[in-house]
Amino acid sequence: MRYLLDAVGRQRLSLAEYDADFYETVESTDGPILKTERMQTFREPGSPSWEAYADGRWEEALRIAAEPNPELVAFFEHLDQLGSGLTRLRIVELPLTPYLIWELHFLRYRAAAGERIRVLDARSVRDWEAAAGTVPELMVVGRQAVYEVLYDPSGWPIGAEKSVESMVVDACRTEVLTLLEGAEPFESFFRREASGARPTVPLASMPPAATEREQAG
Repeated sequence: MRYLLDAVGRQRLSLAEYDADFYETVESTDGPILKTERMQTFREPGSPSWEAYADGRWEEALRIAAEPNPELVAFFEHLDQLGSGLTRLRIVELPLTPYLIWELHFLRYRAAAGERIRVLDARSVRDWEAAAGTVPELMVVGRQAVYEVLYDPSGWPIGAEKSVESMVVDACRTEVLTLLEGAEPFESFFRREASGARPTVPLASMPPAATEREQAG
């Protein structure tokens, strides 16, 4: 996917511009929305559960994550009505990073709200990545657009680059769907690798709050 993305001109978007553009595109989507997650540590500005985890308040982080979220449920229901849905491919390296322990617990509630999630052991893509480069952080929206979500070195979201070239969008969608075929259902992975685990190294400090995509995640 890396060579496809780098081969064409793309529109650079700030984080706020990406938020607005993504949700506008979703409203007229013509196919499934596919998300890839490859980095093993992110920062989640604006997420109360993540902020509690980052501050070392693990039980509070779990409690917040478990709170009912009618807006999130409505968002996933809306996507289903549009015929798109949101499918996340989470690529995971073992042993789990502290962040991933938190995220997998958090994702369990997103799955209950309606997000479709599958998990892929990073060892399964070792040869693929050796030939094609690391799987990028993508949002593929139907046949309309592909966004590469950008982060600073600490995992802080800073924006995205958007392509609407049909060749690129179609190829990225095909490759993500191929990877999804080899991925494991979220719940079975969670029960085997994450259930009962707790992070041992909370983050020491956080940058100032910034915009967060609570629904798309």
